Amino acid sequence: MSSSRDFAAAVKGGRRVGRRSIVVHVANATNASPVPASEGGPGLVVSVADVVTPAPRVGLVVSKAVGDAVTRHAVARKLRAAAASVTGELNDGALVVIRALRASVDDDANELAAQLRSGLTKLGAL
Repeated sequence: MSSSRDFAAAVKGGRRVGRRSIVVHVANATNASPVPASEGGPGLVVSVADVVTPAPRVGLVVSKAVGDAVTRHAVARKLRAAAASVTGELNDGALVVIRALRASVDDDANELAAQLRSGLTKLGAL
């Protein structure tokens, strides 16, 4: 996910759950309106069968509070690996934002994946 609009939808319009090292925000992006042609969708909808359900999207927030640039990139790599392990199981149209907390520096990718799976299960996104 790279659009600030998608991040805002997940963070402000969705639900969240905190874990020891991460905060998981989830919103459902499926609605009756189609994906516009400018974003790769079909554009004009002629029938309900033409409505496209977007694939789940995941975004990361790793702020400077986590550490210096090297530390932030290491945490982001671990979070990407954790997200990759659950992306195939996410509901269609889910917008997921994973926000790293300072404690995420000390966790490995498996621990972060377990926390992510726990948060997504609690929010009903898996």
